[in-house]
Amino acid sequence: QRRGTYTSAESAIWVSGGIAGFTGQGVNDGTSASTWDFGNSTSWQYRASLEKTIQNQSSFGIVGTYVRVPFIYRSSTTTSPRAPGGARCASCDAHLNMMTLAGTFHIGGGTGFHQVIDLSAGVAAYRDLKRDDDGSALAPANGNIDPIFSAGYGFGYGLSQTTQINLVQDYSIALHEKKGLSNGVSNTNTVRALRVSVRYGFGRHSPRRR
Repeated sequence: QRRGTYTSAESAIWVSGGIAGFTGQGVNDGTSASTWDFGNSTSWQYRASLEKTIQNQSSFGIVGTYVRVPFIYRSSTTTSPRAPGGARCASCDAHLNMMTLAGTFHIGGGTGFHQVIDLSAGVAAYRDLKRDDDGSALAPANGNIDPIFSAGYGFGYGLSQTTQINLVQDYSIALHEKKGLSNGVSNTNTVRALRVSVRYGFGRHSPRRR
């Protein structure tokens, strides 16, 4: 019996780009004795992914996001021997860059309407904490990196076998270190993002041989 390669109509590689309305709670940082209060205000988050199809309508790969977050910086002390540099203030307006990089698993595809599920796990980096009024770098001067876990659910519409538009609600939890925090003080940053994204496929997936 002759063996051959069965080739599906699904793309082998997917790239996506999107924009989302991002909201978050904030971070309690024991090292700098400070709180970064995001206030659940909405900011624009940008997202991109690269995925490889593993079977029909499912793929895995990497995903990255970026958002410029306005927040209120609060510190219980103006000096802290534990803090790795940076200015402090009792309460001041500030901005930071929040970036994530994660492994991702995607379910959903095909032409027409379909459900979408996205799961990911990786790291979130908080960088460039700066006071608004004078641009001073706030403690911790080097920012921080935390593990983050995300789940998203929504709907998509396949314009063709290679082009899809998705509307997904993402829910994420970033776990900050407990060092320097009192018992009962939260070390989680809960964030949400409602995103619109476009996925585009390349190549043809060959799932099995027969």
